[in-house]
Amino acid sequence: MDYQDILSKLPDRDGDFSPCFAFSLHKCGSSMMHAMIGAVCNKAGIPAVSIPDLLFSYGIADAQWSNDASLAPAFDRNLLYFGFRYLPPVLMSPGLQTRARRFALLVRDPRDALVSQYFSFGRKAGSHARPAHNPEALEKRLAAIEDKPIDTYVLEMAPALARKLEAYRDGLDFSLGLLRRYEDVYFDKETFLAEIFGHFGIAVPRDIIAEVARANDVRPEKEDDSKHIRKGTPGDHAEKLRPETIARLNDTFREVGAFYGYAL
Repeated sequence: MDYQDILSKLPDRDGDFSPCFAFSLHKCGSSMMHAMIGAVCNKAGIPAVSIPDLLFSYGIADAQWSNDASLAPAFDRNLLYFGFRYLPPVLMSPGLQTRARRFALLVRDPRDALVSQYFSFGRKAGSHARPAHNPEALEKRLAAIEDKPIDTYVLEMAPALARKLEAYRDGLDFSLGLLRRYEDVYFDKETFLAEIFGHFGIAVPRDIIAEVARANDVRPEKEDDSKHIRKGTPGDHAEKLRPETIARLNDTFREVGAFYGYAL
């Protein structure tokens, strides 16, 4: 696939730092994290790019680019790369040395993440954002969704989420990583944001960090399943799922969850 026109929108200069990466997973606070990073970089003049979001805005699905080696050079500049909701195989291309790069990773209790995913992706009336270009492609995928009970949906989707968590665990060098959990940063986004840029060795005025954190500290007063930020508070799976479903999810995620600090 020819990405030339789209990737011409990458920053026209590099930073005075090595390539660094901000990772998360769908429905794990990823939109909050990436929005804050993008806003700070914009205000502070830090060369950065979210290639996943750039491609999404043109209606290019993950499956079309995530394993495309021709895209690898775009990830080999001195930029802050963000926008990742999983570890795309292209980043493991030998020449990129991704395993030797600093990264930040935001995770979430996988049971809560799956519940949140159900309300965004698991229904025809999903709350997922539409791309600016070619929104019809996403609309078509949503229209083809078979509405299912939430317990059925989360059990079907659990193995895919487990594989994404395992890919991060196995593909990255966590001695170079800043690992944070959604439950720990939800009520203190300013500290989290400052930690990210500190970990990358990128100096940012504290007033910019504080301003961006305040702007993104969205805490709904009540649940609204038509909104991208539907509820936000941790522990939602205990209200939405049957006990037997939770027990099965605990079995699925017990090993990989322990790596990320979740005792299931």
